[in-house]
Amino acid sequence: MTLKRRLVLGLGLALGMLWASAAALLFLDLRSQISDTLDERLAASARMVAGLVARHPDLLEQPSNYTELVEPDSEGVACQIQAASGEVLVRTEGADSQALAGTEPGYRNTVINRERWRLYTLEHNGMHITTADRMNERNALRQGIFLVLVAPFALALAGGIGVVWFGISRGLAPLERLSREVAQRSPSMLTPVDIGSAPSELQPVVSTLNNLLARVNDAIQREQHFASQAAHELRTPLTAIKTHLQVAQRQAPEASKALSQAEAGIQRLQRIIEQLLMLARVERLGVDNQERAAVETVIHQAMVDLPDRDRVRIEAAPSLPDLPVPAPLASAALRNLLENALRHGAGDEPVELRADQSGSDLVMTVTNRMGESAGGDVRRSEGLGLTIVRAITERFDARFEFRYPRDGTVQAVIVWQAR
Repeated sequence: MTLKRRLVLGLGLALGMLWASAAALLFLDLRSQISDTLDERLAASARMVAGLVARHPDLLEQPSNYTELVEPDSEGVACQIQAASGEVLVRTEGADSQALAGTEPGYRNTVINRERWRLYTLEHNGMHITTADRMNERNALRQGIFLVLVAPFALALAGGIGVVWFGISRGLAPLERLSREVAQRSPSMLTPVDIGSAPSELQPVVSTLNNLLARVNDAIQREQHFASQAAHELRTPLTAIKTHLQVAQRQAPEASKALSQAEAGIQRLQRIIEQLLMLARVERLGVDNQERAAVETVIHQAMVDLPDRDRVRIEAAPSLPDLPVPAPLASAALRNLLENALRHGAGDEPVELRADQSGSDLVMTVTNRMGESAGGDVRRSEGLGLTIVRAITERFDARFEFRYPRDGTVQAVIVWQAR
């Protein structure tokens, strides 16, 4: 979960719990006040009926078989006047005299026709005046108040979360810019990071990151300079030693075999030095290089002076696009693959070099049977040559991998992305 979502979720839950608690307390208080108000209305209705009877006693002088006082506008209210003897003097139309009967003053609840009612009985001049209202009416009123209370809180909570999201997004925008700036950089891009105006809390992070990039850049520059200088310094004495060995071979034929082995060792050292120089050049080369190379040129340069070149079988599709890499680097990568296949292949079996196009990509494949020196896994034989291949392919956004199509066969594949 991202930091933004964590902050919004945490603040949203905190606001929700706070406002829900406030709304719950307010609702409970309102419900209690509403119940007290409605109970007071029942008592006031009973007192009003008592005052009305006191001023107009003739209202009770109705025939004994006519006790209905009036038909109420709502079915949720009822009233009854009962004499001390238990006789119902008057009541509202439709009211159940037995359910409303009661001589104990005060409030009580009862069930009339499977509905709950709230009753209040007032004793006045020997009469019991009972008023009642249906609890369903009260519940409907409570639900209406609850909806009126909850809706504004819900809207306020949604709006608050939206404002929190907007504020957090604005606050974390510099951090997101820093993340994008670092993610979009290539491994060789070690220039200082610049995200514009950053808050004071983020300035130490940017400063520390830039200091780290500067130290890494200095270390890489020193390493490249050392490799280049060491290779140049070694090249001259090795050339001189090789020349002396050739002269010694002519002057001492009896030691020609030993001298030939020494010369082969010198040639290997020269090859390693050339590889080191090539690696240093790859590390120094910028990723925006626009040089391109023809496939035929690359293959020709890779095959020049290649040991055991007669074992290489070349298959190249016609009209292949140019490679998006300088010819010396592409040929160096291909030559290293060929040398690795010839050196670690099985006996004198041929090595196949195939170049073809797959979609918009250009694929170079070197296939050979693995020899005992590879130990069953070609990656164990990976040395400076394959390290240079990986450096070149990574620098030019190519893909380099080993494949094993069948037992005992290995393919070294470079997929160049046509640009």
